[in-house]
Amino acid sequence: MNLIKKNIPEYGVSEFNDIFSETVRSAFSLIKIRGEISNLKKHYSGHIFFNLKDENSIINAVCWKSNAPNLLIEPEEGLEIVATGKISTYAKSISVYQLNIENIEVAGEGALLKLIEERKKRLNKQGFFDSSKKQSIPFLPSSIGVITSPTGSVLQDIINRIKERFPVLIQLWPTPVQGKDASKKIIEAINGFNSKNFNQPPQVIIIARGGGSIEDLMPFNDENLSKTVFYSKIPIISAIGHETDTSIIDYVSDLRASTPTAAAEKCVPVRNELQDIINSLRNNINLSIKQILLNSKNLIDKQKILIQEPSNIIAFFYSQLTKLIDIKNFLIEKKIYKLHNQISKLSLHNINPNEKIKNKNLILHSLFKSVKYSTTQNIKNKKNRYKNLSSLLFSSSIEKTLKRGYAIVKRNTEIITRQKILKDKDLVKIKFYDDDVVAKIKKN
Repeated sequence: MNLIKKNIPEYGVSEFNDIFSETVRSAFSLIKIRGEISNLKKHYSGHIFFNLKDENSIINAVCWKSNAPNLLIEPEEGLEIVATGKISTYAKSISVYQLNIENIEVAGEGALLKLIEERKKRLNKQGFFDSSKKQSIPFLPSSIGVITSPTGSVLQDIINRIKERFPVLIQLWPTPVQGKDASKKIIEAINGFNSKNFNQPPQVIIIARGGGSIEDLMPFNDENLSKTVFYSKIPIISAIGHETDTSIIDYVSDLRASTPTAAAEKCVPVRNELQDIINSLRNNINLSIKQILLNSKNLIDKQKILIQEPSNIIAFFYSQLTKLIDIKNFLIEKKIYKLHNQISKLSLHNINPNEKIKNKNLILHSLFKSVKYSTTQNIKNKKNRYKNLSSLLFSSSIEKTLKRGYAIVKRNTEIITRQKILKDKDLVKIKFYDDDVVAKIKKN
């Protein structure tokens, strides 16, 4: 047993770490590891540190600043990816191994859809999709800002459609519309158009690109871009992809167009249609002016006739005045006649006021005598009753009873009415008419 232990090789710590590192590099050259990004940290130096995890395990990962610009997508917390790189070891303070990342790609369409859905829920909860906070699109803007790729067909489609409908100034801010830097460049473009230093800012902005896969359209699902669109002081129309494509900025923008061409149509009306409307209004105005002039001429002609013959005017108004006076007199006479009839009818039913007063006085005098007699008799009866009750009360008083030879026996405060209540040697107070005495009870 001791012989076996003596044959075990012995290493120094650094020596073993070097051997282990070499062994790992020899066993694994370039590998791919699938997992979810967690604990993401972007160092100010440019390095990117995070963990790759699945249900059971975690592996450290790092993308050095020299390789970070080459990544096809931007690492994000919670995103499921397939990372390509090499395994290396690190043993300065504690022995660990990590994946040195050279490239990352999204682990399937499902991972992207999950990430997009989580962002939508978060932004919606914060109120970025509220229709009440959206700005209105101007009816006829003097200039239109376009944020898109300068080389694609999208820009030409927008320019051609605006020229066909109503030519206005188009200001292009060229940006990439695909790749990990696209969202940053589009944010710069929106902020640039909104800047106070921008000369003659557009009245509306179109953000546009053609169709593509979910990966291609990911810049337009960027959370920072969505917030920039929301806070833009210039209204924004989003025109991303085809009619069936929907990005997060479609929900945040002030208006969503199904295609870039449709966005151009929503910006400006058709010039020929406006011209037809203007011509129609001009014709209606001219017809109205002609009719007003004709009516005015006819009225003036009538006034001329009256002015030429003043006597006609006087005669006309005199006749009108005479008719009004006749009507007034007739109505007055009719009213007087009606009132006279009413007074006559009332006089037949009315009694001479003096007779009426005399009758009322007789009734009042009779009532007064009756009330006076009843009151006097009632007072007399009350006096007699009071006198009888006073005599009865006086004859029944305690003083009167004691004066007749009776006495009141009390034990303490109790009045004794029967002798059996008393006990031998009880002290009692006997009240006589003239004074009280105390006595002791003695029973045989």
